[in-house]
Amino acid sequence: MAALSYEILTDPVPLQTSGSDDAQTSVAGTVYIVVSNPTTDWVPWYQIEVVLPCGKEAGDLTDRPDMIKTGIEPYAVRFGDVPKDEWDAGTRTFTVSAALGGLFTPGDSMVLSLDGFPVSDKEGLVRLTVNEISGGDPGDGVRTHPLTLSLLKRAPKAPRNFRPEEALVDGGENVVLVWDGPDTLTYTIEGPDGLSVPVPQRSGPDWRWSPGPDDAPLRDATYTLVATSPDGRQPGYFLTTTVAVRRPEFEAVTATQGLFAPRIEGTTDKGVIVLTEDGVEVLAADGEPGLVSAGKADVEGVTTRWVRGRDAAAGWIEFPAAGLNVFRGEGDRKWGTVAADKADLNGINTAWVQGRDAAAGWIEFPAAGVNVFRGDGDRQWGTVAADKADLNDLVTDRARVKDRLTLDGGLTVTDVLETQSGPSRLIVHGRLDAEGELSAAQNASIGGELSVNGELRASQSAEIAGVVVASDLTVRGKLRTNHEQFKLIVEGESLFREQANANGGLAVRNEHAGWLVHAKGEQVSIQGDLRVHGAFRSDS
Repeated sequence: MAALSYEILTDPVPLQTSGSDDAQTSVAGTVYIVVSNPTTDWVPWYQIEVVLPCGKEAGDLTDRPDMIKTGIEPYAVRFGDVPKDEWDAGTRTFTVSAALGGLFTPGDSMVLSLDGFPVSDKEGLVRLTVNEISGGDPGDGVRTHPLTLSLLKRAPKAPRNFRPEEALVDGGENVVLVWDGPDTLTYTIEGPDGLSVPVPQRSGPDWRWSPGPDDAPLRDATYTLVATSPDGRQPGYFLTTTVAVRRPEFEAVTATQGLFAPRIEGTTDKGVIVLTEDGVEVLAADGEPGLVSAGKADVEGVTTRWVRGRDAAAGWIEFPAAGLNVFRGEGDRKWGTVAADKADLNGINTAWVQGRDAAAGWIEFPAAGVNVFRGDGDRQWGTVAADKADLNDLVTDRARVKDRLTLDGGLTVTDVLETQSGPSRLIVHGRLDAEGELSAAQNASIGGELSVNGELRASQSAEIAGVVVASDLTVRGKLRTNHEQFKLIVEGESLFREQANANGGLAVRNEHAGWLVHAKGEQVSIQGDLRVHGAFRSDS
């Protein structure tokens, strides 16, 4: 027989079968084996080996040997080694050993423990095999002493482990309540509304119950399991459990001291308000920034990426780093219109500016400067009206001055004319056509040909180096021409300091007497007296 005494204890007493396939929710069992020296002699020992039956049958302790946790509470070691324990889930063996030998003094004891495992779900007697290696009686030497320890496992007589499969659910999500309990009891569930609902007989290893689809909780709900015996001989049992709803719904909330929540979400429309360290974030159901609607908003400042009118067709404003952009409601980022009574700006950057309506003129700003267009037509040049214009240069196809044009710095018309100062003069590079009067207060010097369609009047002397061609010519009332009669009329005396040549003939006439001298061809005719004051010479 074994040299040491063995006693087995369980918690609970007896062990209760799990009644559930879920090891995490099953009630854990604990087994204690008390090893003691019942003799008055010292007992040497080397090893104690406990082999557990594991599986799902009535004689098995558990079907989860991997969850067993082992330990020892050794005696007061006086001689030999300190005991060490080892659990092998593969061989299901719990070994306690003292390699160089241990020594139980009279009355010493050591406790071996196995806990944390779910008890297999069938009732029955469980036998544990123990192999003791000890010194035995004096003279026997070291021997192995086998023995068997037994414990009982029973199905619970009362319900236990009442719990939800999911302790945290969404609002309206199905709730499943499970528990362990004998089939001899009658079960009802009292919901958060206080109504009792009978539980039908189970069809699996667990008792299970769910409220109807219309009764799924929208806020945290507490359920009570009531178990009674059909004959009324056993007292009733009451177990409660609570299901938490991730996003509870309330008909109304009155908070006199404040409402504390990290976020608030709608029920039908799933908009979300998130309370952050800096304030509030409003999100749409998809998690993107949402929409805030209000009659008025009194705020110190608004930080936003863009602002839009009330409907989808309304214009909108974007806020880039450089300032703001105004867009039309329709189209893809088409520039919009800003309307204001006044605008006080340091600068405007724009492609063009137009008056209030479509027919108004408009101004374009190319790289070279400014273009002014009429409102009608396709980019037709417009008119600039101003009281004064201070320009460094004026480049134009044509210019019209309604009143007076004053040029302080001079005037240049390329390849045509220019003005010069010191002395002031007008230089005409090409032909000068004067359809009206042309007046020169001082001398007029003409290097080329002068053609006058009307009258040419010289108040003082007129010096002409070239030929004078005129339909009629009048010189101070003394000399004139008659182009119709091809006559040169001299009103007074005529003086020729050099020769007077008349290739076509020469006639000297008197107004009253007619002609006096007539030269034609090689003949000279004289009518009247011929008076010669000097010498007269004739070749024939």
